[in-house]
Amino acid sequence: MTAEQLSRLRRIVEAEIRDIHTALEQWRACNGLDENGRERVEDTAERALRQDWKHATDRRMMELLRLLGRMEEEDFGVCQECGEDIPLRRLEMVPTTTLCARCMERQEQGLAVA
Repeated sequence: MTAEQLSRLRRIVEAEIRDIHTALEQWRACNGLDENGRERVEDTAERALRQDWKHATDRRMMELLRLLGRMEEEDFGVCQECGEDIPLRRLEMVPTTTLCARCMERQEQGLAVA
Protein backbone atom coordinates (compact mmCIF):
# COMPACT_ATOMS: atom_id res chain seq x y z
CA MET A 1 0.00 0.00 0.00
CA THR A 2 1.39 3.37 -0.95
CA ALA A 3 1.73 6.25 1.49
CA GLU A 4 -0.95 8.14 -0.47
CA GLN A 5 -3.39 5.22 -0.24
CA LEU A 6 -2.72 4.86 3.48
CA SER A 7 -3.27 8.59 3.97
CA ARG A 8 -6.56 8.39 2.08
CA LEU A 9 -7.71 5.48 4.20
CA ARG A 10 -6.64 7.29 7.38
CA ARG A 11 -8.79 10.29 6.36
CA ILE A 12 -11.80 7.99 5.88
CA VAL A 13 -11.32 6.48 9.35
CA GLU A 14 -10.73 9.86 10.99
CA ALA A 15 -13.92 11.23 9.37
CA GLU A 16 -15.91 8.31 10.79
CA ILE A 17 -14.38 8.92 14.22
CA ARG A 18 -15.43 12.58 14.04
CA ASP A 19 -18.97 11.55 13.01
CA ILE A 20 -19.20 9.11 15.91
CA HIS A 21 -17.86 11.70 18.33
CA THR A 22 -20.55 14.16 17.18
CA ALA A 23 -23.27 11.51 17.46
CA LEU A 24 -22.13 10.60 20.98
CA GLU A 25 -22.19 14.26 22.02
CA GLN A 26 -25.74 14.55 20.70
CA TRP A 27 -26.69 11.33 22.49
CA ARG A 28 -25.35 12.70 25.77
CA ALA A 29 -27.28 15.95 25.29
CA CYS A 30 -30.52 14.06 24.59
CA ASN A 31 -30.09 11.62 27.46
CA GLY A 32 -29.28 13.99 30.24
CA LEU A 33 -31.59 16.23 32.20
CA ASP A 34 -34.75 18.01 31.09
CA GLU A 35 -35.08 21.78 31.07
CA ASN A 36 -36.00 21.71 34.79
CA GLY A 37 -32.88 19.77 35.79
CA ARG A 38 -34.73 16.48 36.32
CA GLU A 39 -33.87 13.18 34.73
CA ARG A 40 -35.94 12.51 31.69
CA VAL A 41 -38.48 9.74 32.08
CA GLU A 42 -38.68 7.26 29.24
CA ASP A 43 -40.07 3.81 28.88
CA THR A 44 -37.86 0.82 29.49
CA ALA A 45 -37.84 -0.29 25.85
CA GLU A 46 -36.72 3.12 24.62
CA ARG A 47 -34.01 3.30 27.27
CA ALA A 48 -32.78 -0.19 26.30
CA LEU A 49 -32.62 0.77 22.61
CA ARG A 50 -30.69 3.93 23.42
CA GLN A 51 -28.24 1.99 25.59
CA ASP A 52 -27.78 -0.67 22.91
CA TRP A 53 -27.00 2.05 20.36
CA LYS A 54 -24.57 3.70 22.77
CA HIS A 55 -22.72 0.45 23.48
CA ALA A 56 -22.47 -0.41 19.76
CA THR A 57 -21.25 3.09 18.97
CA ASP A 58 -18.66 2.98 21.76
CA ARG A 59 -17.41 -0.38 20.44
CA ARG A 60 -17.13 1.02 16.92
CA MET A 61 -15.19 4.03 18.19
CA MET A 62 -12.72 1.79 20.03
CA GLU A 63 -12.38 -0.42 16.96
CA LEU A 64 -11.54 2.60 14.80
CA LEU A 65 -9.06 4.00 17.31
CA ARG A 66 -7.27 0.62 17.42
CA LEU A 67 -7.29 0.63 13.63
CA LEU A 68 -5.42 3.93 13.53
CA GLY A 69 -2.65 2.29 15.55
CA ARG A 70 -2.64 -0.80 13.34
CA MET A 71 -2.24 1.37 10.26
CA GLU A 72 1.32 2.07 11.41
CA GLU A 73 2.22 -1.63 11.31
CA GLU A 74 4.08 -2.99 8.31
CA ASP A 75 1.55 -5.74 7.64
CA PHE A 76 -1.51 -3.47 7.65
CA GLY A 77 -3.69 -4.25 4.64
CA VAL A 78 -2.42 -7.83 4.34
CA CYS A 79 -4.94 -10.65 4.77
CA GLN A 80 -4.25 -12.49 8.02
CA GLU A 81 -5.31 -15.79 6.47
CA CYS A 82 -3.73 -15.99 3.01
CA GLY A 83 -1.10 -13.24 3.22
CA GLU A 84 -2.31 -11.47 0.07
CA ASP A 85 -2.86 -7.73 -0.05
CA ILE A 86 -6.42 -6.70 0.77
CA PRO A 87 -7.65 -4.53 -2.12
CA LEU A 88 -7.79 -0.83 -1.29
CA ARG A 89 -11.44 -0.67 -2.35
CA ARG A 90 -12.33 -3.30 0.27
CA LEU A 91 -10.35 -1.45 2.95
CA GLU A 92 -12.16 1.77 2.04
CA MET A 93 -15.52 0.03 2.44
CA VAL A 94 -14.58 -2.02 5.54
CA PRO A 95 -11.46 -0.38 6.99
CA THR A 96 -11.37 -2.63 10.05
CA THR A 97 -11.21 -5.83 8.02
CA THR A 98 -8.22 -8.10 8.45
CA LEU A 99 -9.28 -10.56 5.74
CA CYS A 100 -9.61 -10.33 1.99
CA ALA A 101 -13.09 -10.95 0.59
CA ARG A 102 -12.27 -14.53 -0.44
CA CYS A 103 -10.98 -15.51 3.01
CA MET A 104 -13.87 -13.72 4.73
CA GLU A 105 -16.35 -15.64 2.62
CA ARG A 106 -14.60 -18.92 3.32
CA GLN A 107 -14.52 -18.14 7.04
CA GLU A 108 -18.23 -17.32 7.04
CA GLN A 109 -18.91 -20.64 5.33
CA GLY A 110 -16.74 -22.44 7.86
CA LEU A 111 -14.19 -23.57 5.29
CA ALA A 112 -10.46 -23.79 5.79
CA VAL A 113 -8.33 -21.43 3.74
CA ALA A 114 -6.26 -23.22 1.11
